[in-house]
Amino acid sequence: MENYFYLMPLFPLLGWLFLIAFGKRLQEPTAGYIATFTVVISFFLAIFGFVAMRGATEQANRITQTFWDFLPYVGGDGNNLKLGFELNPLSSLMTLIITGVGALIHLFSIGYMHGDKGFSRFFAYLNFFVGMMLILVLGDSLPVLFIGWEGVGVASFLLIGFWYTDFANSNAARKAFVVNRIGDAFLMLGMFLLFKTFGTLNIHDILEPLTKIAQVPLVGEVSLSPIGFGTPALELACVFLLLGAAGKSAQLPLSTWLPDAMAGPTPVSALIHAATMVTAGVYLVARMSGLFSLAPSASSWVAWIGAMTAVYGALSALAQTDIKKILAFSTISQLGYMFIAVGSGAYWAGIFHVLTHAFFKALLFLSSGSVIHAVDGEQDVRKMGGLAKKMPITHAVSLIGVLAIAGVPLLSGFFSKDAILESAFRSPFAGGETGGFLLWGTGVLVAALTAGYMTRWYLLVFQGEYRGDAHPHESNSLMTTPLIVLAALSVLAGYIGLPHVLGDKANLLEPFLEKISPNASGFTKLSTGLEWGLIAVSILASGIGIYLAWYFYSKKGVKDVIEVPTTFGAASRNALYLDATYDYAISSPARFLSQGLEAMDDGGIRAGVNLAAEQVGEAGSSLGVWQSGFVRSYGIGIFVGTAALLGYLIVQLLRGAL
Repeated sequence: MENYFYLMPLFPLLGWLFLIAFGKRLQEPTAGYIATFTVVISFFLAIFGFVAMRGATEQANRITQTFWDFLPYVGGDGNNLKLGFELNPLSSLMTLIITGVGALIHLFSIGYMHGDKGFSRFFAYLNFFVGMMLILVLGDSLPVLFIGWEGVGVASFLLIGFWYTDFANSNAARKAFVVNRIGDAFLMLGMFLLFKTFGTLNIHDILEPLTKIAQVPLVGEVSLSPIGFGTPALELACVFLLLGAAGKSAQLPLSTWLPDAMAGPTPVSALIHAATMVTAGVYLVARMSGLFSLAPSASSWVAWIGAMTAVYGALSALAQTDIKKILAFSTISQLGYMFIAVGSGAYWAGIFHVLTHAFFKALLFLSSGSVIHAVDGEQDVRKMGGLAKKMPITHAVSLIGVLAIAGVPLLSGFFSKDAILESAFRSPFAGGETGGFLLWGTGVLVAALTAGYMTRWYLLVFQGEYRGDAHPHESNSLMTTPLIVLAALSVLAGYIGLPHVLGDKANLLEPFLEKISPNASGFTKLSTGLEWGLIAVSILASGIGIYLAWYFYSKKGVKDVIEVPTTFGAASRNALYLDATYDYAISSPARFLSQGLEAMDDGGIRAGVNLAAEQVGEAGSSLGVWQSGFVRSYGIGIFVGTAALLGYLIVQLLRGAL
């Protein structure tokens, strides 16, 4: 059955085409069930593919399916670009996440989008996104990956701006589209450089020689320098890929689009901006791990950009008041965690956090959607509170999600966070022992901040007394069932990646992913005592964050939940003024230039054109006097003209005779 894995993207795309063509003719729930069914079929195919990869040997860890030659080029050596898919351990795990979480979000959306005029159109867009995301992770070459990469960008644009009659929504969609195109331009530069260096863009053909530190193939008649550790061509190509990944995964400096993307319906936030699309950049680095493991400088940039982004997202989330924007900045921070892992060379740890984050963050976003649905669209946490009594199921699953992301022991987020912190501490790319310690320390700080702002989120929404005007109620079973499933996964998923301190055989995920994305060499060996010490520090950091949030927002009693107007609070609510900085440095000069050009156009070019038109018009009006429409006037004109012509000829003849 695994040989039919290439059908995975087909079913959601067929659902998309069907709903676009006939969606308006369907009654409301039908379109949702059709869209969900197509993703469920793909989920079962993903299960078969994953089982096949689990049983595959290291020598047979990839299944390929080529459809046709794609962009053949002159002078190729048999590595012409082909349009095809590849199933491997990494892509099989990603397809499970995309289709599994995607199916649950589709089911949730049937209840959430009830009564919306664009019900069928919404599910068509969801199906299109899932199909494109599957193409992205299954592509066997960078151009095929890029097709899915751009496809999810289009789907994101359509879903963020789904309620396009609201200017804020359409503006947020345009912002996401433009910022992502900046990253995509760098991704294309990376592809061009890799093609120049390797003579192919087939991922396997690029990575295979790197595993042996072999010579770069001939390109035309020119033999390029050998592949080696830190070769400039590899470093530059990886930097370009990093910038492309930063756009899709909302890393600094391309992170500003993600919080604004919360303008879309809440299931969009769960599917695109928590579980799948924003992790595409992490997937790209892990998929090209053979390249990054030989580019230490670029890998260091990956790790430190991730660290800075993690801190930025956490600080920005601390004082937000929108229930979804708190989670949005949290997503930015957690994506930074993933980049710390893959930048440290522990590619499996980054994907491990992709997996656990997909469950608990999708759970939190859908829980926030359940809350918003229950309080008549209100999103300000200052107008919530006391919902634990009114929404017991949503409250219970939300608490599990908060504890998981806070890194509380025995929940999934604890295990993946611990794997990342340990990898950062002993990374060969962090810059020696001091660099590893600083990278680890940054991760510990972010862990404390995460536990703090997520506990604050929970307390303001569910504890205390209700401060709003609506009549909250528990959501229906279509919405609560996916929440319960995601809560269970948020508890159990971490056990496939238990820490090495419990025994190497306890970790089931790392050896599975290393078949296709092996860890970089050079990790330092830690003693058992030090490993337990690192785990204890991360637990302590989470405990401190939880306690401080509880102390300020529960124990001291926050009546109206009005934030203290401190300088730091204002900076946090304004996302450390990054958007304002961009507006001052880029948007304002651009507006000033456009206004100057408009003034030049009005006062110079347009005035000159108008003056010329007026002169021509006046001349035309003068000549128009002769076009009176009277035959006698034309006869007089002919007579006068003939007489003048004859007079001229007579004068010329007389001058010639004299």
